[in-house]
Amino acid sequence: MLRRVSFLTVSLAACLVAQDEIAPTIPQLTRDGDAFYLKGDYEAARLAFTRAWEMLQETPREDPLRYGVLKRLTSVRAAAGEFADADNWLQQAITWRENTLGWKDPKIADDLLISVGLCRGLKDFDRALVILRRVQSLHAEAYTPNSTAVADDLSRIGSVYAEQKKIDSAIAAIGAALVIRTKLGGPLDLSLIPDLDRLGEYHTMMRAYDLAEGAFRHALVIRETLYGKTHADLISTVDGLAYALFGQKKYDEADPFYQRLIGLWESSVGKDHAMVAVALDKLAVFSAAQKKYPETREALERSTTIRARFLALGISQQATQAFIEQQTEQVKAFYRRGLAVLDPPNPINQDLREQFEGMLKALDAPPPKSAAPPKKAATPPKKMDKLP
Repeated sequence: MLRRVSFLTVSLAACLVAQDEIAPTIPQLTRDGDAFYLKGDYEAARLAFTRAWEMLQETPREDPLRYGVLKRLTSVRAAAGEFADADNWLQQAITWRENTLGWKDPKIADDLLISVGLCRGLKDFDRALVILRRVQSLHAEAYTPNSTAVADDLSRIGSVYAEQKKIDSAIAAIGAALVIRTKLGGPLDLSLIPDLDRLGEYHTMMRAYDLAEGAFRHALVIRETLYGKTHADLISTVDGLAYALFGQKKYDEADPFYQRLIGLWESSVGKDHAMVAVALDKLAVFSAAQKKYPETREALERSTTIRARFLALGISQQATQAFIEQQTEQVKAFYRRGLAVLDPPNPINQDLREQFEGMLKALDAPPPKSAAPPKKAATPPKKMDKLP
């Protein structure tokens, strides 16, 4: 019996060793790599995909698994921030499609666009533009020059030019994209908004404030048509339009837009939010340019008060953590610092001041005296036994 048990044990161990020595298959490696990738373990994913790629060298060159693994290696290296290595794998994937499916395969354009993103990550803008021109040519042949795909390509070209600080070229590319989009969808088409906002931004950079005003007004009309007049999506356009009018010294026209900008932020994030403070700073600059100093002081006072509140709230969180750690003196120091930040007193922050003062008062109060222990009751005498 003992021999039989020993034999079974040895057999089982041999089987386990044999299983460990079995090489994983390419599908298994890709599944493992995908699992690691989704967990954010990019290095483990890279190792799995690299091993799969090595095994694929024994397969026919037209094997589609090659393309799949190359694209996976591209993604995982890009996710790790290794753009040069990612581009190397991607170029092999593109070459596979070109050799296997031909230069005009529609999906090559998609891979080329990924390559553009990698080039931008590497700051190789000239190469990005060359690739984008090829993509534009492929899209024009596949969908006609007046297509959404070509308009998208022109928008991308404009972005690359802007990254190169070639703003005139960026404006020309964005303008061409807008012409196509307007032909396809009309002057109120939703797809116009991103390009109009960017066009307004680029004109502002070139101090062509009148042209910026036209772009921002056009975008605002579309946004108001879609969302109404109080939606948060209007903020960027209202901000741009206010500044474009300010740049032209159209103060009377600009003022309602600055007030509207503040109102949009308040309705979106609350009156005491830091972004309201940023909008108030812009209003202060606008008022100062007109020598409206009381309005300037009012805007700056409110913006600094909002910032003080945010800072005080952060200090309050530090005090809470110190309290959890039973660091009483640190707790007091944090609340005193918070009160200093909130000086001079302002009605906006009165509730917070009262809270801090109340906490300090409670911490400084002497501990309550413990009640005196009750006197111990006299032990009753034992009952004497009756005499016989």
